[in-house]
Amino acid sequence: MEEYQSKDSRPERIKEDGVREWYFPAEEVAEWTRRFLVEVDYELEPDSYIGFVRPDFHAKRQTEKRTHEIVGVVCQHFDEALEGLTKLLSIKAVLGDMADYALVLPPVSEFLMLEFFRSEDGQWFWEIKTHKFMVWLANPDEEFVWCILGGPRDKTFDEYFALGKMALDPILAQQLSRWEEE
Repeated sequence: MEEYQSKDSRPERIKEDGVREWYFPAEEVAEWTRRFLVEVDYELEPDSYIGFVRPDFHAKRQTEKRTHEIVGVVCQHFDEALEGLTKLLSIKAVLGDMADYALVLPPVSEFLMLEFFRSEDGQWFWEIKTHKFMVWLANPDEEFVWCILGGPRDKTFDEYFALGKMALDPILAQQLSRWEEE
């Protein structure tokens, strides 16, 4: 793995232009996510294609009872999320339901995140839920990963995620259900 930069040597991340936005190169987010997985005691699989897609990370953790597997794709912004979800769906077609799948983004504006989940009457939120995908926000500077949607089957992650078990699923599901009723 590449050497990790210290916080002091990194460029300014937060940009204010009407909407607060953080800038992290996708490869830096992917590298931090791989380091995070190693911290959670996962072993990274060799970088290779799964079907037609090369994920940004693929890792496994063996316990006495089972092998936990996780595969993920990193996107720079939510405007790339549909492409990332399409890649995850393609990977899932090859690996099946035994692996966990994560779409990883850098920290994002709450406004842009909610706009994505609410668009198309919540279509993308419900598709993510249907396919049991996760959405993670990863911040290499602050060295955290927050699982904002979904959750892995391996509960070991609960000890490592920022904000513990606080996902946005229930809040978004409640809001989107209200919209459908109206």
